[in-house]
Amino acid sequence: MSTQLKGVTGRTGEVSMTRFFGGKEDGVSVQLTFKKPEEERNRPDFGYWYLQMNKKQALELAAALVEFANDTREEAYE
Repeated sequence: MSTQLKGVTGRTGEVSMTRFFGGKEDGVSVQLTFKKPEEERNRPDFGYWYLQMNKKQALELAAALVEFANDTREEAYE
């Protein structure tokens, strides 16, 4: 069973959030769904990108985004 959560607005429109059960290992998880840019919408995935993560991964991403917003996220050097 899944539950639609309140989304946010992104560059190409709404970013929807869906809560779902990701199985015994991941538990309650979230899927972010958003439209691709117009020039990439002719692919077999119906023009959408999907990102799924469990709660731990969502917290890690949220922390990284806060660091980015506060200009404190370190650059990746390879």
